[in-house]
Amino acid sequence: MSEPLVIVGNGMAAARLVDELARTALGRYAVAVIGEEPRLAYNRVLLSSVLAGETGSHEIELRPAEWWRHRGVTVRYGYRVTEIDTGRRELKIAGEESMEYSKLVLATGSTPLRLNVPGADLAGVHTFRDTRDVDLLLTLAAAKKRVVVVGGGDAVIFAAGIKPNVALAKEAGIAVNRGVVVNDVMQTSSSDIFALGECAEHRGTCYGLVEPAYEQARVLARHLAGRPAAYQGSVVSTNLKVSGVSVFSAGDFMGGEGSESLVLSDRSRGTYKKLVIADGRLTGAVLIGDTVDALWYLELIRNRDKVAPMRTDMMFGRAVAQPSKAA
Repeated sequence: MSEPLVIVGNGMAAARLVDELARTALGRYAVAVIGEEPRLAYNRVLLSSVLAGETGSHEIELRPAEWWRHRGVTVRYGYRVTEIDTGRRELKIAGEESMEYSKLVLATGSTPLRLNVPGADLAGVHTFRDTRDVDLLLTLAAAKKRVVVVGGGDAVIFAAGIKPNVALAKEAGIAVNRGVVVNDVMQTSSSDIFALGECAEHRGTCYGLVEPAYEQARVLARHLAGRPAAYQGSVVSTNLKVSGVSVFSAGDFMGGEGSESLVLSDRSRGTYKKLVIADGRLTGAVLIGDTVDALWYLELIRNRDKVAPMRTDMMFGRAVAQPSKAA
């Protein structure tokens, strides 16, 4: 008989974990996903596009209902888990009976921050985090309401960051710092309960990005399948455009004791590069203007490759530092 495995949270981390479990532990678990939002998992990164009218709400759905059914996953969305009973291995759901689990995964994500200022909790002050917020803002826009982001209009929108959603874990007596504390297999202080994604804290770090959550899901799925796995932390990278200028950063680009920085600044071309090296390895990078070699630098950081043989040339990109591989 399959073990009951329950995932609390129906976001991007939960969807990736189900995908990974289907590949590595097929048939071992009877998986149920419980989500508070009244819809299937979707790509939260694209919410701004939905609000702007560039993308339809249905287009950001990660997987159709058939995908979940074909993998034998029970999805209950629009349900809020109110309590974890670690002794009885039960979840209490608002307005519903309890649900038992053998293994429990917390993928509760984050909650939007509200600035600690007078009036922050008044009606007309909102946040921008999920599809319900999008629906509300579209309603305001249709009524031609004046909306100000962290300001003083008919409506105020806080877009001031996020914090890990740890309420359930904390109330259940599970170890919590900024996030739910997990070890290298994403296990919490309660042996049969795991956490991943934005709500998890690994080695003192909470990641508010999608890629670390996917890496954590891969490790957790392997562990739940009885295979060796360990999460060593993620190299965080950002690639964007600011006022039409390409900007890339990855790893520990600030540097610290024992590290050295290589800097190349060319104002005439509008480019800037900073590479941080520690223990003979590239540990961080910042590129402005010229980001052609961004993925190569990211690869070097993630693989922890020794860079001494190409230290003199690596500032000028892969084509110069590794001409044979670049070709």
